[in-house]
This record gives sequence, structure tokens and C-alpha cells, in this order.
Amino acid sequence: MEHLNVSLIVALIGGIVDLDSTAVVQCMISQPIVAAPLTGLILGAMLGNYIVGLRLGLMVGVILQLVWIEQLPLGMNVPPDAALASVLSVALGFCAGFDYINEYSKREVCYTVALLVSVALGLLGRSLDMFVRRINTNIDSIVNQKIEDNNFSSIRIGHLSGGVIIFVKAFIFCFLVIWFGVEPVKYFTQMMSMTQSGGFIVVQGLLPAVGFSVLASMCLKDKTEIKYFVGGILIFTLFPQNILIPIIASVMVMVSYYFKKDKKPKKGKK
Repeated sequence: MEHLNVSLIVALIGGIVDLDSTAVVQCMISQPIVAAPLTGLILGAMLGNYIVGLRLGLMVGVILQLVWIEQLPLGMNVPPDAALASVLSVALGFCAGFDYINEYSKREVCYTVALLVSVALGLLGRSLDMFVRRINTNIDSIVNQKIEDNNFSSIRIGHLSGGVIIFVKAFIFCFLVIWFGVEPVKYFTQMMSMTQSGGFIVVQGLLPAVGFSVLASMCLKDKTEIKYFVGGILIFTLFPQNILIPIIASVMVMVSYYFKKDKKPKKGKK
């Protein structure tokens, strides 16, 4: 019964979060950095360990936010469903790792496997979004026909129908993933040897670097910016205990960079 309750709660969270993506309100709870910690906090409170749930949610949220930071639902572009991927990653990892709460290696393997699986779930969610958009296009055509017949109440029904379809899609998707997905993740973890578990833990540590590389590719546009970025990483790495040195060096670099940037001649001017 507890597994059923957890599956229903995760499905409800997924439905509400997915509505926020494009259909209703759009108050940004669908962003991974919000959706993942929220899911972890709720599941942690349900199962009696909200600190572990919140910590897992923050880790997943930061990584997925960075990995998919460039993917925006603009125009005809349908990005991976980062909202549902965040919810499902935290839920799968937390539920599968709950039995190993005192076994560090197995718990972290559950978290890492769930995080890796969430990327595939995000892509599957995109396919479902495209299917839902086709349904909503048909609803839009029906509503337009009703409006031509002076049936303006169809506008309200059309909007409501679109929202209901999105919620139901996310609800069923999340429910099925949690209902059928937790045990395979636990079984996969049990089959891991100690050496293999260590490999997954290393992968978990490297995933933030992937996210930061995506962020850097967005922000760093020329060689000078890349040099400053790499230099900053080296300074923080070489002086981890004395934080004052990296801070002073960072401020000096920023001031130097912006002064040099202002002195560059602008195009079209002598």
C-alpha cells in the first residue's frame, strides 16, 4: 500500500509540475532546480527522512538544470521534458535507495542510475508532449468551428480540455514509471560489485562537470573569456582552504577584463 501511495503522490506532483511547463500559471516550479527539491522534500517528509530527500533533490535539480539550460519551449521547438525527468529522477532514486539508507555505495548507485535514466525519461516525455500537442491542435480546430457557430462557451471547454489532457498524460506517465521502475533499479543495484558501485559514484561526481560545460558553452564567447574562466577554476582548485585569495583574484580579473573590454574600439567607429 505504501508503494501505491508513493506512486500516486509522485504522479500528482508530476501532473501539477507539468501543467506549469506551458499550460497553466508558469510560475517556474517546472524548472528542475525547483521541481527536484520539491519532490525530494515531499517524499522525504512522507517516508520520514526529509533531509536526505531534499539533499537528493538539490543534487538532481542542479545537474539537470545545467544540462538542459539551453532547451527552451520556444515556437515549434519541443525540448526534453525536464520537469518530469526531475520529478522521476528524484522519486526513483529516493524510493530505490531508501532500503539502503545506511549503505553509502548502494544508495549512491541508486541515485546515479535514476539520474541517468531520467535523461531517457526526459526524451520520452518530449515524444509524449508532441503527441499531446497534436491532440490540442485537433481540439483547437473543433473550438474554432464552434466559434463560427457562435458557441463561445467552447473556448472555456477547449482550454480546460487541453489542461486536463496534459495533467492526465503526466499523471499516468509518472505513476507507471514509479510503479514499475523502483524494483528494477533496486535489482540492478544489488547486482553491482563493490568495484562497479565505485564506478557509478565516480560518474555521479563527474555529472556536474557536464552541466557546467554546457553553461560555459553558453556564456563564454571568445578566447579571452575562456582563459579567465579556466584561470578562475585553477585558482579555486589550488587554494581551496584560503577562500580570501580566490575571491581577491576573481575581483581583480573581473575588473581587468571589463576595463579591457571597454577600451576595445567598437565596430563602425575609428
